[in-house]
Amino acid sequence: AEVPVHEVELDSFEIGKYEVTVGEFRAFIKDTGYLTSAERPSGRPFPGNWQHMPYAQADNEPVLDVSWDDAIRYCNWVSRKHGLPPAFDEKTGALLDEKAEVTADVRKVAGYRLPTEAEWEFAARERGRKVRFGNGQDIARSEEINFDASVQNAALPTEGRTNRARSTPVDSFKPNALGLYNMSGNAWEWCLDRGQDYTTARQKNPFTPGAQPKVIRGGGLTCDVTIIRNTSRSCFGSGQSCPASGIRLARTVK
Repeated sequence: AEVPVHEVELDSFEIGKYEVTVGEFRAFIKDTGYLTSAERPSGRPFPGNWQHMPYAQADNEPVLDVSWDDAIRYCNWVSRKHGLPPAFDEKTGALLDEKAEVTADVRKVAGYRLPTEAEWEFAARERGRKVRFGNGQDIARSEEINFDASVQNAALPTEGRTNRARSTPVDSFKPNALGLYNMSGNAWEWCLDRGQDYTTARQKNPFTPGAQPKVIRGGGLTCDVTIIRNTSRSCFGSGQSCPASGIRLARTVK
């Protein structure tokens, strides 16, 4: 649920300007030989995987069909490339501090990680402004967001009826006021937290650890206007993915 509305205070953090691209993810696969969740036999409901989408993707488009489990392994690989301690225990999914000890405090994490749900929404809403969509507006325009605008909703202003039905480059459209691209639409973006209902209590740097399910935000290229709102929430299992699930990196600033 998106309610109750509650107050959140966040310390400084960095978040990726763009969604992780196909080219960046391919470099990770080439370096590690990792096999994504979707590439393993699992009886999943969707055909294909990040390398076999229903359409040809360029290297500058978002990598899609990646699970939360895939995402944390990519985060750790990036950390190692930058000489930083990994942020995740890859066997358990637990968050790790700079001493490789399990922590529930994102302030103690040195490596690259996924954004917390609160960090993600703060960034999508341009430092917490009351705006509906990742374009910094209360109107979802199909020339500014990659979503299924052919599905209209009278309560949510929409301009255009474009349904591209495919990903677009990660630098498509105008960024929001923080310089972040595609916070709504294009790719769903995994968050750090386990999904649970909000509380009314004021929180500082909130993070909900735990196994299942994991929060994913932002809506993807096939989503309608109701799903791409900044406050919309969804959850999937850590090993699940879909043809629009992607990654945006974050990092604690100390």
